[in-house]
Amino acid sequence: MARLIAYGRVSPAGLLSWAPGGVRRTSWVELDAGAVAEFGTPKLRAKYFFDEPFTKYGRMDPLCKVAVGAAQLAVKASGDLIGLDRDEVAQVGGTMLGCLEVDAQFDDTRRAGAPSPALFVYTLPSMFQGEIAIKFHLRGRCTLLSTGELSALTALGTGIRWIEKGRAKHVLVVVGDAAGPAAAQLGPDYTAQSAAAAYLLSGEGNGRELADVRFNTEPGEARILEPGGLKYGTTFVDALEPLLLGDEKTRVHGSAGGQSVSFRIG
Repeated sequence: MARLIAYGRVSPAGLLSWAPGGVRRTSWVELDAGAVAEFGTPKLRAKYFFDEPFTKYGRMDPLCKVAVGAAQLAVKASGDLIGLDRDEVAQVGGTMLGCLEVDAQFDDTRRAGAPSPALFVYTLPSMFQGEIAIKFHLRGRCTLLSTGELSALTALGTGIRWIEKGRAKHVLVVVGDAAGPAAAQLGPDYTAQSAAAAYLLSGEGNGRELADVRFNTEPGEARILEPGGLKYGTTFVDALEPLLLGDEKTRVHGSAGGQSVSFRIG
């Protein structure tokens, strides 16, 4: 059985981190982060997440910044992965928009006749997982999933299954999206937002038990997750959050686009 042993979330509402000992919420005002920027949050800075200087953070693309930030919140809440063999920490990622924004930025430099190597390195939707692996020295298996608005639930369900099936001892699930100028060109429904969540799962230790993942089934008596304030691949993150961080035992079910994910919390 999988257990949620730490959690971190970055969103327009601010920062949140959780471990079985309690939850910590930090607003952007408390961080003196300034005005909202083009991705729906104040400009993300390494000092909001890391106690030590991390100069590479400032060079990352928007998706990497929000995803690495969420991962750091979960890692720090876990006591810096205390008791976990980093060779055994796998990663599952989830995103809907992927590297859309940096793709557009790189294409602008290409069209101008001077393609940017600094931007090109981030034109992979899985690059945030590479940055996480490097920063936290994770050497387990890794996969990235993109299932539209269900990306977060699909990634989390996959991480739970990996532990239940013995495919990984621990899994860091990180889901996120960064929507800005490029996303806005897709239509009026694509508004600015930068958000990510990180779920640290383990087959051992203390934490919320997560089990019995089911894909594309009827909800039955499960609690139906409604879309919250977050969008894109993180659509169900804020609806799921209070259930994961509480003490109620329940089955949850989220659906979008004719597909669904459900699992038991308890």
